[in-house]
Amino acid sequence: MTEPVSFPLHIEKIVAQGVGLGFHQGKAVFVPFAAPGDQMIVALTRQQGNCSFARCLEMVQAAPERIDPGCALYGTCGGCQLRHLSLPQQQQSKWAVLRETLDRFPILRSVPLAPFPAEMMAADGYRSRAGCKVRWLGAKLLMGFFQSGSHKIADLAAGCPVLDERLNGLLLPLRAVISQLSVRDRLPQVDLVCGVQGSGMVLHLLASLSAADQRLLRQFAQEQGVVQLWQQSGRKQGLQPLYQSEALFYEVAGFRLQFEPADFIQAHQAGNRFLVQQVLAWAGQGEVAWDLFCGMGNFTVPLASRFRHVLGVEGYEAVLRRTRSNLQAMGATSFRLLACDLFQESALQRLQQEPPADLVVLDPPREGALAVVKWLLGQPLRRLIYISCNPATFARDASILLHGGWLLQTVQPLDLFPQTAHLELVALFERQGVN
Repeated sequence: MTEPVSFPLHIEKIVAQGVGLGFHQGKAVFVPFAAPGDQMIVALTRQQGNCSFARCLEMVQAAPERIDPGCALYGTCGGCQLRHLSLPQQQQSKWAVLRETLDRFPILRSVPLAPFPAEMMAADGYRSRAGCKVRWLGAKLLMGFFQSGSHKIADLAAGCPVLDERLNGLLLPLRAVISQLSVRDRLPQVDLVCGVQGSGMVLHLLASLSAADQRLLRQFAQEQGVVQLWQQSGRKQGLQPLYQSEALFYEVAGFRLQFEPADFIQAHQAGNRFLVQQVLAWAGQGEVAWDLFCGMGNFTVPLASRFRHVLGVEGYEAVLRRTRSNLQAMGATSFRLLACDLFQESALQRLQQEPPADLVVLDPPREGALAVVKWLLGQPLRRLIYISCNPATFARDASILLHGGWLLQTVQPLDLFPQTAHLELVALFERQGVN
């Protein structure tokens, strides 16, 4: 029987990616920007196996939990997926998604999953970094995020509610200066970031700036409080400073960490402070701590105040220069930094030569840390703190650890990207009887 073009659908719950789930003729149907309890008429957009994807044609009866999203671009812009739900409802849905993700592995079904922290972090105005796409539509400049499911641009001419007010304040002046550049149609993206004082910016360029362009941009930076302005052509190796008046920094656990505009930092600084404090509470004190995927020292620096020796491992050597500076600035003397790719066997062989750790902090990218986790099974390690931005790869890695004799004491979800489907977590693993 051929599927109808449109049909009624009841939304049962929110699932991964922040989409609503309903069922039609026994098949799962996923609808973006839906809320549990919505009764709607939907139209299919695509099918994949036994799953269908649809969009809402008509809202027959809205769920009582629905709220005004407070953004004119919501539903078009791909930046947010959950603005139509209150923050407690968003977190309830994310908690359920995480619980279901863990429960797909039988060995994880009894793992304790903590509630979200009682402290409600800011739902808007929190985002201290963003990558803005830049396109020209004829003579009109579009600058913003990709539209949902598209490479078209949702234009942020009126600003974005999740952005830090300092970044919103840069958008109009930035549009004006881009319009004057000779390479204005060879500038596909601008990255924005702000620290405690001042803002930073990276221009992604497909052509060289003229001398006049550089003068315009330096003047813009001086007038708008942009203390670090960089240009990038190609990969990170193509990064070059265009204007620098002072350092960018953020504060965490009583320390001031310097960074450059292209460095990864958490977008929700209040959330990051909570995350680091949780890691430190579980870490305690000891002899040797390893920070794997350490970046510019978000955990390494605070750990150096609690452990006699710290080892930081990061794939980008240039980033480790900031890690070193941040460690030296806080007075650390016993530390070692390794620039190596932890997805390569050679990196694990190098780790074998390091002093054994009392504690490992593991903060991998979205793909997780499968090889590292398997390697750690054979190491004389008793405590592991795992930070993850992807529940699926975390659950995979956690199941391997538990099958290898580890205990997963607790998983703490964190809402570091309110209004979106993104979920962060931090987990504590321990094992007994290791010499």
